[in-house]
Amino acid sequence: MAKRFRKTIRDPSTLGKRRGGRGSVRHFDVELDLHGLTGDEAVAEVEKTLYSMSEESVLIIHGKGDGVLRRRVRALLDEVDLVSRVEFGEDCNLPGGAGVTVAWLD
Repeated sequence: MAKRFRKTIRDPSTLGKRRGGRGSVRHFDVELDLHGLTGDEAVAEVEKTLYSMSEESVLIIHGKGDGVLRRRVRALLDEVDLVSRVEFGEDCNLPGGAGVTVAWLD
């Protein structure tokens, strides 16, 4: 018997919430979704967002895939002086795991 899988799209308001109501909900000032962009477009978008905002935190959604955007975004965040701390989704149990990165600004 074949297993049936259901494709679902999560409501953005439910992101960051665990099933069953347990766990803390994390909110970020800005969410930047880079799906569908090339590496150069993604880097330009992240730079534009970081230098034009006055907020404290940015959730960057780059997706898992082959890791091209993840590597480019994380390398850029290491070089930008405005960024005081970077958290990787897989290290801090964020929804999206290795597909997200959080940049904390000064």
